Amino acid sequence: MKQRQINTREFEQFYEKTAGAIRAYILRHCGNVSAVDDLFQITYTKFLNSRMAATPLADGASAYLYRIVSNTITDHGRWLVRNRHHEIPLTDSMTAKQSEPTTSQVTLRNGLRNLSNREQQLLWLAYAEGFTHKEVANIRNLSENSVRVLLFRARHRLASAMGHNHDSKGGI
Repeated sequence: MKQRQINTREFEQFYEKTAGAIRAYILRHCGNVSAVDDLFQITYTKFLNSRMAATPLADGASAYLYRIVSNTITDHGRWLVRNRHHEIPLTDSMTAKQSEPTTSQVTLRNGLRNLSNREQQLLWLAYAEGFTHKEVANIRNLSENSVRVLLFRARHRLASAMGHNHDSKGGI
């Protein structure tokens, strides 16, 4: 097998640009503080072993990294189920910043707890990370139409869980 050349400088730029968001994504969707570092390292190791590592600043590299991290989190969850391990859930004090959360932050956090991990990940990718429906579809290995429907449903479930009225167009 031919060895790929990795541009160290480009990878360092890519890492600096993505590392904080990837760590936050893992922390939000994993629920186990002790597993975050391992899953973070696994994600970047898999990226470095991929063809995309040769061009980390190319269009789609960030979306590809999110696909890897989403799959890594899913695999970790399956491993826990198979091996009957239970993660220690995140507490609000572990995830909170120095200042007290606002009422709307608490309402949102409580609303998200009522959604499945899949729904939370889809909402995060689309709205926190700003990926398009097409990019989310590629990351989660779904069709673009499925992403639209799943996001529509997730927004409505979140709005209901937060006690908001929502219109028929999918807005919260």
